[in-house]
Amino acid sequence: MDFRALYQAVRNSTMSRYGNLSTSESIASSAVKTAVDVDAKAIIVISETGSTARQMAKFRPFMPITVLTESPTAARQSFGVLKGCKARVLKSTEDTEFVIGEAIEDFKRDGVAKPGQPIVIVHGSTSKQGATNTMRIEYA
Repeated sequence: MDFRALYQAVRNSTMSRYGNLSTSESIASSAVKTAVDVDAKAIIVISETGSTARQMAKFRPFMPITVLTESPTAARQSFGVLKGCKARVLKSTEDTEFVIGEAIEDFKRDGVAKPGQPIVIVHGSTSKQGATNTMRIEYA
């Protein structure tokens, strides 16, 4: 399947229907495009409500999405409904560097990513709901 074309079709459809993307939706779109461009082996989403995970899944990336959340409801919805998503409920997501590091180590242990392969991370840099504003690339 041509995931670049699928991504572009979903993005074009959204743009033609709504005229623009919200900030978090734009970051989700850009993160999926970046993941495709750099051949990332996984995407990590840190989300309180699961909204960012829904937006990421909308753009149909071919790599797995791991949702790290404090909300059991968001985890159930991400794992049970969203394409390509797995979820982990954490006691706290405040120490984002630590939880990202643990997820990357899990990827290496499970064979999802080998050392040096890219992984895209999406989260908010502030601790308020609806604050997704950061996308970056880490290497396993």
